[in-house]
Amino acid sequence: MILRKCSGCGAQLQDTDPDKMGFIPNLTLESKYCKRCFRLMHYNELPKVVAKSEDYERVIDDVIKRNGLIVFIVDIFQFKSTFNKQMIDKIRNKDVILVANKYDTFPHSVNISNIVNWLSKECEKIFFRVLAIHIVSSKKGHYIKELTNTIDMARRGRDVYFVGCANVGKSSLVNSLIKNNTSKKDDVISTSVIPGTTLNEIRIPFFEDNKALIDTPGLINTSDVLEALLPISYKKIMPDNEMKPKTFQITDGNTLSFAGLAFLSFKCDDRLSVTMYTSNNLYIHRCKTERLDDLINTQLGKLLNPPTIDEASNIEYKDINIKLDGKDKKDIWFSGFGFVEIIGKCDIDIKVIKNTEVYVTNAIIGSSKEASR
Repeated sequence: MILRKCSGCGAQLQDTDPDKMGFIPNLTLESKYCKRCFRLMHYNELPKVVAKSEDYERVIDDVIKRNGLIVFIVDIFQFKSTFNKQMIDKIRNKDVILVANKYDTFPHSVNISNIVNWLSKECEKIFFRVLAIHIVSSKKGHYIKELTNTIDMARRGRDVYFVGCANVGKSSLVNSLIKNNTSKKDDVISTSVIPGTTLNEIRIPFFEDNKALIDTPGLINTSDVLEALLPISYKKIMPDNEMKPKTFQITDGNTLSFAGLAFLSFKCDDRLSVTMYTSNNLYIHRCKTERLDDLINTQLGKLLNPPTIDEASNIEYKDINIKLDGKDKKDIWFSGFGFVEIIGKCDIDIKVIKNTEVYVTNAIIGSSKEASR
């Protein structure tokens, strides 16, 4: 019997059950990728078999027992939801490099040192010690060389493990490191927008001392809005290029919406500057708060899409109230689809899809240079 793991997702290759991970119609010595990864890489077909939370827990608990360097990856666009407490508690006593991926989605005018300082303060708040902080784009290859140098200095003859929530770009980052440091031009590991694409740890010999880069399955983040939606909505929600922030001058009784994902209704004495950072494909709507209920009842799944018509009937919302004193510029983050920068004193009633986490932080970006609307 041939025992081999898929090079794309890490699953054990097998030719007996097409509904289980690692299936390949004809298992031979030359077999490298399971059918799922082959179709994903060559036909962009979305995978039907994904890793579960318990799969990830099993792998990561085994990883932290080993003497390796940890590269903890977060999505800079979804920082607050991917800077996961469960993960951080597991790796607190390890040597960790914090990597914020998907820098290419942020406006190019953003000062990268300001983002690093902001991330450093977020680590300090929870007493999380890291060896270094890096901002990268695995998609564009930005700052991969600098990360490679830090890994070389910090690993001290050890394997390097890439960990983090699903969809932060762990596999993409490993692929980028390989392509930037070898002659390989194609992806080695499977990637997709579907959380849970990597099914088991994948070991890729990389260093001269025969130590490896090791990709791991992503922790399924139950607070991510993608958990409530179908794959058809993912591409509208997840930015695939530089965000174009939209700035609004808001007065009392105005509501702004991220399509049908969240609605922010403002109460304020003075005019506010509100900048929305989200995928360019996501529809932003402005209306009078008094019209909001009618808008949701008649346009959810239509004008307010996502969710789609098929998803809308299963969507549940929760209500949150946030008060800002106006002394400092603040961001309100929505796990999975963006954040809002607010300048001014206000009271905000927020209606958001039920499993979405909402956070308030000091502003990560300066004032938008976009023209006000």
